[in-house]
Amino acid sequence: KNKARLNERSYATVKSMPFFLDNREMVSRQIWKTEEGKVWIASTPIEDVVDYGAKLKKTRGTTVATYLVEDLPPKGPVNQCKLMLILRVDAAGSIPTWVSGTEL
Repeated sequence: KNKARLNERSYATVKSMPFFLDNREMVSRQIWKTEEGKVWIASTPIEDVVDYGAKLKKTRGTTVATYLVEDLPPKGPVNQCKLMLILRVDAAGSIPTWVSGTEL
């Protein structure tokens, strides 16, 4: 297995869904880079198997994301920053639109 870099971490999360749906598991690797006044973060799905210490009824989804956090000039005594997020989530399986609250 490859040795992780100092600017790289793997994360796993399980999101609760209503009782009639499987919970959704997302497992990803994040890599970040900092430069003067900016932080870039890239997140991509990985196939790692996670041991949660219990048997969970779950479906594996995917998340791909890019973040940019950038310092802005302060406004008076308050520090300011700008966050840009580009995100694609595939929750996998069939989920009724009313569950997400985004019915069109």
